[in-house]
Amino acid sequence: MNSITDLLDLEDTNIIISDIQIQGQTKTITLETPPTAHFCPSCGYRMHSRGVNRRTINHPILQDNYSLILILKQRRWRCTNPQCLYDISETFKFVNKQRRTTNASDMLIVEAYRNLLETSASIAKRFHVSDSHAHEVFDRYVKLDRLPLTDAISVDEVHLDMDDDCRYALVIQDFHTGDPIDLLRSRRTNVTEPYFVSIPPDERNHVKYLISDMYNPYISYVEKYFPNAVPVVDSFHVIQWITRSIDNYIRQLIKKFRQRDREYQERLSYEQQRPVSLPLSDEVYLLQKYRWLILANQSNIRYHSDPRMDSHFRVLMNTYDYEDALFRIDPNLRDYRDLKEKYIQFNSRNSVNPLQAKTEFEELIREFKKSQFEIFRDFASLLEKFEDPIINSFIMVEKIGNGKIYNARLSNGPIESINRKVKDLKRLGHGFRNFEHFRNRFLYATRSSPVLNGVTDYNPVTYYEDDEF
Repeated sequence: MNSITDLLDLEDTNIIISDIQIQGQTKTITLETPPTAHFCPSCGYRMHSRGVNRRTINHPILQDNYSLILILKQRRWRCTNPQCLYDISETFKFVNKQRRTTNASDMLIVEAYRNLLETSASIAKRFHVSDSHAHEVFDRYVKLDRLPLTDAISVDEVHLDMDDDCRYALVIQDFHTGDPIDLLRSRRTNVTEPYFVSIPPDERNHVKYLISDMYNPYISYVEKYFPNAVPVVDSFHVIQWITRSIDNYIRQLIKKFRQRDREYQERLSYEQQRPVSLPLSDEVYLLQKYRWLILANQSNIRYHSDPRMDSHFRVLMNTYDYEDALFRIDPNLRDYRDLKEKYIQFNSRNSVNPLQAKTEFEELIREFKKSQFEIFRDFASLLEKFEDPIINSFIMVEKIGNGKIYNARLSNGPIESINRKVKDLKRLGHGFRNFEHFRNRFLYATRSSPVLNGVTDYNPVTYYEDDEF
């Protein structure tokens, strides 16, 4: 095969290029087969040509600023045997009948959908096709089934809000590989129950760990569908619970100081008989801008001792100064922070030892129960309610990532990352309304080795914009 047909990624070995034209931003290449004798496949008689059909094919294989058009000269042949009259048109391997684009360009279009930053519009523009054509090509090839269940699966919801029946979609993930097993249009029982029941019992019995947050219906999946599994409550969601509770307390403080500032402003305005504008108070400023010092894990905070000029106070301050200022606003914030850190430190210390974790866990519950703060007494009740599922999160299993196999603690961290991709895809699509298309796009972009419909082994060639004829 000559270098030009190699460049064009054409499968046929018996074609020649008879003409090349460039007009404006369009390259047009004429292809045909060399004239050779044809014999009837039915009776063996000589066949004669009945003319040439010119077929126009879009082939944006070069991915440059030019639109690449192929003109295919397809001869029609008829058997000369009057008793046979077998009739046939030439075909080319690189393009299917009735298609206006080549197989190679279709595969490049499909491959482009692996990038979640690409929209149908951007892909269409790059390959010089219409939005609807790019969308149709993707739907033609990408129809993905669920993956088999493994012994460790994660479940979590993601807010889609496509329609009344698709508010919160359910993501199911293989913990070992991080690949999404499936995406269901809803977490409601009328969708999840028939789905899980339809999975063969032998496959469901293979599941040992079901990882989720503290949403009770997820916990109940173990009893309803996975009799050999244990529920696992992800540590992230436990820490998130107490962090949110403290954040709500801080928000109430902000609300209280804002109300105080409004009342003071109204009094001054009344006394001075004119509207008085007050600057942001110190308390509101600190609580709004630096409450992260209370909420963040202390191990993740990069404390700096070098003072920097603060635009509000107009003095030099460092991280420790901001922290002390917060504690002066409300001394309870120090206690809240320290109690939160106790659980975070417990969580990290016992990351590979479930038995030790259980002993220390029960001591923490007793300590939190005795706390003067209602938040931590409520937290103790939560820990007590989900004690076994939380302790199960300290179990270590094999995980695959970056080409390596390593031991990892059971967690919903990987599925949280997947959920962000779901949200990114929805935001990029400016409001998907076709759930099946959305599901296939998501699974195709996030699975490590998705299998295309009707395509078993295709590796698109990489082409460069400076390639020329």
